Amino acid sequence: MVDRLHQYIRELSMRRKSMEAVNKQNRGFEEGKNGASDEMKSLEEEASALRLKIKKLEATLEEKVKEASDAEAHAVALKKQSEHFLLENDSLHEDNQNLRTQLRSLSR
Repeated sequence: MVDRLHQYIRELSMRRKSMEAVNKQNRGFEEGKNGASDEMKSLEEEASALRLKIKKLEATLEEKVKEASDAEAHAVALKKQSEHFLLENDSLHEDNQNLRTQLRSLSR
């Protein structure tokens, strides 16, 4: 009976060690799972922040494209206006020359 009791105590001791090892392993697994979960949340937050930044940059890009288009239209309008002024200047210069010629012929 003493031998049997001794055998049960040894078996109990071995099962306790085995149980402690399993519990330790389980805690490690849970910590790893929580760490991975925290890392995943962090990556999701970062991805969300990057998506928001992309949307802001796209809006800025659209605004800049519109500004560039407006500036180009303004430049084209100024070029046409400049061409018109040059033609008008040439016409006035020609009229001036004609008037001077007439004035000289009247003076003689």
